[in-house]
Amino acid sequence: MNSRLQHLLERWSNDQFTEAERQELIDMLQSASTEQEIIPVLEDMWEKIQDEGLFSEARQQTMIKNILDRYPGRKFPVDKEAVKSMYVGHRNALIRKWSWAVASSVALIIGIGVYYLYHKKQAETPAGIVQSVTNGQQGENSVLLTLSDGSQVPLDTIKNGRIALRGGTVAKVTNGVFEYERTGSEVQYNTISTPKGKQFQLRLSDGTNVWLNAESSIQYPVAFTGKERLISVTGEVYMEVAQNPSIPFRVEVSGGTAVEVLGTSFNVNAYDNEQSVRTTLLDGAIRVAMKGSERAAYKLLKPGQQALTTTGNRPIQVFDDVNAVSVVAWKNGVFDFNDVSLEEAMRQLARWYDIEVIYQQPIPEVQLGGTIKRSLPFADVLYFLSNVGLHYKLEGNRTLIILP
Repeated sequence: MNSRLQHLLERWSNDQFTEAERQELIDMLQSASTEQEIIPVLEDMWEKIQDEGLFSEARQQTMIKNILDRYPGRKFPVDKEAVKSMYVGHRNALIRKWSWAVASSVALIIGIGVYYLYHKKQAETPAGIVQSVTNGQQGENSVLLTLSDGSQVPLDTIKNGRIALRGGTVAKVTNGVFEYERTGSEVQYNTISTPKGKQFQLRLSDGTNVWLNAESSIQYPVAFTGKERLISVTGEVYMEVAQNPSIPFRVEVSGGTAVEVLGTSFNVNAYDNEQSVRTTLLDGAIRVAMKGSERAAYKLLKPGQQALTTTGNRPIQVFDDVNAVSVVAWKNGVFDFNDVSLEEAMRQLARWYDIEVIYQQPIPEVQLGGTIKRSLPFADVLYFLSNVGLHYKLEGNRTLIILP
């Protein structure tokens, strides 16, 4: 791609495109010499997009539609569905078959170049500042970092990069994992929360690794100071805690459960719509108690044990020989429904696929079996459920009615 052509594409991506430059770019793309030059460049772009995973298949189709929709009212005689059909059928064939004299095709070429340049620049930027936004601007479908002053930063849009925060704090995202690179002198508490359908991984300042399941959150100090490391969580969290016997690690869980960690890996399931908080130990040792209880009421767990805590001063229940691999399957992108009731499975699916589940009484007493990848479309999950004898109907895209 010659430097002038690249310059014009970059001007377009930065919303600095003048009418004269727009016409210049169209003229360049319509010329036979430019056609021969840009075809292999676009093919190379598509190959890199596939290799780097910048766009999912659904995003690629949406991209074509968005590019075409960018030109309302212009004289671009084009059948959008036909273009998308050609595109889905064979991208390289589409590139070769485009008529470069047709303005709508020019729009596609510009859009592809701009999309690639923008996302490539985002992925490769080694350092940069992500501007904080006010509450609510990012909607309900972003993994959000909420700073101590209430401002927010969307994290799931950053694959690799550095984030300059307040008070001299610098964070970074490396291959989708968030951690702090430099902390300021000011004591700050941050919160990371996930929406339905997304999970996220972070590393605390002491080296503790945390995985957040969908619809979960963690509140923590940017830097641990004092005689203990104290955090609070909601939803479901898997943690591998960095050992430091001189500074105990404590977790406050929604529902009143308190966990004291003695250097370990464990999972906490504390969703509001679950009947109890389930704390499962994979390695090491933890003490589990209800907040405000006497120390004697603590239960010391060994690997493979699970503690159930509920409100109302009820005693803590401890179960042995729990299948810990099944408990943390979500962390590895899997629903493990072996020996899981239909009602519990539906709660998991509702959190991941952002659906509402309604039962026509009575709730079927069905024990499921098997595993499902969380990456599957919801339609494939319904096919799985129908194979185990489940009767249902789907209203719209969001309401699943379970029939008797």
